[in-house]
Amino acid sequence: MQAISVLAGVYAGNVCRVCIHPGDIEQFPESPLPDPAARFERMPAHRDAQGMIQCKRKGLKLLYDPPTGNFTLLEAKGEILRGELQTGKFGPAEIQIRTDGDDRIYGFGAANGAPDRNDANFRLINYDTLFYTIPRASYSSVPFFILKRASGYVGVLWNSSLPADVATPGHSQKHKNATPGDDARQDGIRIVPDSGAEPVAIDLLIFTGTPAEILERFTELCGRAYVPPVWSLGFHQSRWSYRTAERVLQLARDFRHHDVPCDAIHIDIHYMERYRVFTWNEKRFPDPKGMHQALQRLGIRTVLFNDPGVSTEDYAVYRDGLEKNVFCQKAGGGVYVGKAWPGASAFPDFGREDVRSWWAEQHRILLEAGVAGICNDMNDPVLQIGKKYDPLKENILHKNGSHRLERNRYANDEAQATVEAFEKITPDRRPFIISRSGSTGLQKYSALWTGDNHSTWAHLRENLHMVLNLGLSGMSFTGADVGGFASGFFPGTLKVFKLRKQRELFARWLELGSLMPFFRAHTALYSFDQEPWSFGEEVLNIARKHIRRRYRLLPYLYSLFWESHETGAPIVRPLFYQYPGLGATELEATTDQFLLGPDLLAAPILRQGQKMRSVYLPEGEWYDFETGRRYAGGESHEFETRPGSYPLFVRAGAILPVCPCELNAETSLRAGLALEIYPGKAAPLQGRLRLDDGNNNAAFRGQYLEQSYTGSIDRSGNIQFQIETLHKKYSPPFTNVSVRLPAGYRSMSFREKSIEGKALDLMQEDRMHSVSTFELPLGTTNATINAEFEFRSNWS
Repeated sequence: MQAISVLAGVYAGNVCRVCIHPGDIEQFPESPLPDPAARFERMPAHRDAQGMIQCKRKGLKLLYDPPTGNFTLLEAKGEILRGELQTGKFGPAEIQIRTDGDDRIYGFGAANGAPDRNDANFRLINYDTLFYTIPRASYSSVPFFILKRASGYVGVLWNSSLPADVATPGHSQKHKNATPGDDARQDGIRIVPDSGAEPVAIDLLIFTGTPAEILERFTELCGRAYVPPVWSLGFHQSRWSYRTAERVLQLARDFRHHDVPCDAIHIDIHYMERYRVFTWNEKRFPDPKGMHQALQRLGIRTVLFNDPGVSTEDYAVYRDGLEKNVFCQKAGGGVYVGKAWPGASAFPDFGREDVRSWWAEQHRILLEAGVAGICNDMNDPVLQIGKKYDPLKENILHKNGSHRLERNRYANDEAQATVEAFEKITPDRRPFIISRSGSTGLQKYSALWTGDNHSTWAHLRENLHMVLNLGLSGMSFTGADVGGFASGFFPGTLKVFKLRKQRELFARWLELGSLMPFFRAHTALYSFDQEPWSFGEEVLNIARKHIRRRYRLLPYLYSLFWESHETGAPIVRPLFYQYPGLGATELEATTDQFLLGPDLLAAPILRQGQKMRSVYLPEGEWYDFETGRRYAGGESHEFETRPGSYPLFVRAGAILPVCPCELNAETSLRAGLALEIYPGKAAPLQGRLRLDDGNNNAAFRGQYLEQSYTGSIDRSGNIQFQIETLHKKYSPPFTNVSVRLPAGYRSMSFREKSIEGKALDLMQEDRMHSVSTFELPLGTTNATINAEFEFRSNWS
């Protein structure tokens, strides 16, 4: 009788799936991932004379030795991956991936705050870290990683929702000089599933290629990021809590008074009646519709915090849930009751479709009042608030399996239910959902923030590292609480008290946050105010500068969200994503740098009192965004730092779409369009734009504008420029586009006419140089606009 089953197959793009199953099965086990509609071919298997199981197809070959669990995956060019896979039937269940000493490990979501996952030890389980006071814990869990090796890149998904312990020994400095035969080089990635001592199927998807190719295939199979409404890309202001409607309205008026763009105010749990979900506190928020109408006149929306814990008091939501049997149960029968914000609480069983539909309907009281977005909080889920406890020992059952199996899926299923709420109640409104917890696939429904961080310089750095690794894990719409949520100076849960203002930290964090996909300032209950003007005039001016810069970059940023939706590309990227050939020295030098899309490179200030900043610029040429000065790539440069500024560069060859800065994202994107051209000696000119209404779902039915921008430069420096409209079923409220070029370009030939450009001083945009500007028509579908710009280094 067969002791275990070995199954292997290939998806398009040479993605290999390997399943070692403790039972006698013929088909891969059912699971939410990968997409069951994806084209898939089984790899024929046979046992050779040595008892080794071999599977072959399309140039891929799997070797698996059942007694030892050793496996090797090969392709024509050589070995892809090797290690050991044990289901727990003949020994402890575990996955071991062998690595070499120079391999670097990325991904695993926001597992910790390090730049990579080398020499790491953490647990894959969604858990309330109590302000990051619980070692090895994270609010989210993503069992996907990318290996950067001398031979290329390999991505691996462990296709399971089970909790697991992960350790990656063997990459510290003591191993860097190990000889090839040294046992120290045989360490690697060890994943130990927490299956409750039961045997478990080991189901892996293995990807090869560049980081871009790996993420494209990974997200194609496991879910692409959704495209949010444009207002959600603006600046969000939050705290726990703005307690009254008048406080919310005054805050909105303050943003307009201080001339700081803002799109959303987040309202935490005090809007509820005794923390009971889907209620309004009638004293604090007596007229929610009226409040939202007043906010609408100011161009600001609201996002409401919402928790899965339903009060077991006798109120309508709980009564209806009991009647419909939507709550998780206990072994032996009856509703499981834990403790959340309202006290005794029941928890919907979101793994059931009927429960998701029930939860969606409960949002009617919020969405019909004008709420624009939902923040799914405490959805790890928190079963015993404020305690350090083992959730797997709680007596809680789900219809589709144990809490061990369902816990890491819980936030994903809640997010899916919240999307359904928008689809049912406000079908013409694009949903915005931000979640504290989640796992692989969450990106299809929701953004993710990194939980209750600290107001410390260490957590500022971890903000960047977490967002980069989440992007490499398929989650592109992410961010951290700007300024830090809790204090870093008190022990345990006392971190909720935040008494010390740190002006420099807040200013630098806001600079970083202004280029993150999700941009929200947030702080704890017992904290000083953390609005941009709360730190004095100097910080307000810095905040105003960088928030406005983000709004001017919205055409570029919004186009990146569409790119992520269509290809899986991260919005914020490590340099090796765009430049996969970077060596170890360059990797080490750029752990505190990042790319926003392909064309912007940022080197934020992440240390207190930093006076100088070294920046490595990849191959090619780069323009300083603020000064317009050009720098050579392929080397490092030193820069002095000053308050309110950090090194930010544009790749030579980029055509960057920008817009005027207005009071919110919607009005900014409708105020006009400019194309900034950055000529380079060798790089071809290219850029792209995707625009639509930004608030409704018409774009998904083809109502959008898509343009491609290209150009070439001759030996004299003259530019041949083209605007090609690829798709135009959406017409923005402007008909012309402004083209910006370095000051050496002062004349344009267009439609057999010579047109002189106009000088534009960018001081009004907080930049220290001037450009020449020219006007061109926006263009129509299937019509290419051609123009030539004449270059002279010295004009009389």
